[in-house]
Amino acid sequence: MSYDKEKYFQDHVNTWKTFVKWSVYGTIGVIAIVVLMAIFLV
Repeated sequence: MSYDKEKYFQDHVNTWKTFVKWSVYGTIGVIAIVVLMAIFLV
């Protein structure tokens, strides 16, 4: 088994992009829930 630096780096970049994408979706979801709570509960 050989160490392929370029493949490891590409896997790392893809993992990071996926993490950032889902973090943004999660943040937008939480903001939407808080806005809806402010509208309907206040």
